[in-house]
Amino acid sequence: MNSEPALNIVERVGDGYRVTLAPQFREPAGWRWSHFRNAAGATIRYGAIDPAGPARATVVGVPGFGGFAEQWFEVVRDLTVRGFAVRLMDWRGQGGSDHYLPNSHKFHAQGYDRDVADLQQFLTEVVRAEGPHPLLLLGHSMGGHLGLRHLATHPGIFRGAFLTAPLLGVKTVKQAPKVVARVARLMNLIGFGRRYIPGHADWFFRPHYTVDDSNLSHDPLRYRVAQLYYQLKPELRIGGATWAWLDHTFRSVAWINREEVLRRIATPVFIVQAGADHLVDNTLQDRAVKLMPQAELHAFAGAKHDILMEKDEIRLPLFADFDRFAAKVLA
Repeated sequence: MNSEPALNIVERVGDGYRVTLAPQFREPAGWRWSHFRNAAGATIRYGAIDPAGPARATVVGVPGFGGFAEQWFEVVRDLTVRGFAVRLMDWRGQGGSDHYLPNSHKFHAQGYDRDVADLQQFLTEVVRAEGPHPLLLLGHSMGGHLGLRHLATHPGIFRGAFLTAPLLGVKTVKQAPKVVARVARLMNLIGFGRRYIPGHADWFFRPHYTVDDSNLSHDPLRYRVAQLYYQLKPELRIGGATWAWLDHTFRSVAWINREEVLRRIATPVFIVQAGADHLVDNTLQDRAVKLMPQAELHAFAGAKHDILMEKDEIRLPLFADFDRFAAKVLA
């Protein structure tokens, strides 16, 4: 008889809280942690797992803003049961990789080109060194953005890229993006790059945070998995972004949206669009699909941004899309 709890549980213990995660969100059997040193000498953490039988391909997963490998454990199970090996890399500045600043809650950046270089090093020194399996990219939000940058600058490595809610524009500043971009550039240039942007601060635990409060997911369990891991593992915590991160993000967004850049991404790309996304600009995803030579898009009406953590009514057809796309590019 399985005595595992079926729900995520938050209990009050003295002056603090104890978290118990449902089994599907815990580290799967066979999971392996490791790391490598990037060109700057920073430690980049990654996790790895192989399917029970021969691998059809290796899925290289890269998370979004503030994301980390633990948040993807349910997705890892979804992939390994389909016969895929999985390799997940935490970007520098988040997860179990080295952070940039003494205050590790601050999500900072020194240029998106450095992140693309880290991904390429990961592929060269770790993933490809393990064997000749074909590679599929699975990128979410900021990870999807960086994945597209990698496809544009390192063609021919991935058979295909499956991107969920990729960051091609920041929706929260849609009305005046050029003005906000100039402000972010100025704040970074005058020495305020390490400061939080307005409205961002260190992370703190909100015990009464409900699914109705979430702008990421409708699912009553998945909506809070990342936050519960923040409570369990303080080293993972991200409170918000700095002016430098915002500056580099706007500059990278401007680059990836150039028509000539998108047209040269010849790798097959599938974009999963969250119809009720409050964080990224979906109109730029629509434009990108029209410009990339081999791209398609499925919009899920009503889905929130963290679509891999959405309710089953969305996740099941999303993985059906993944199955069709993988079968096509691996044929």
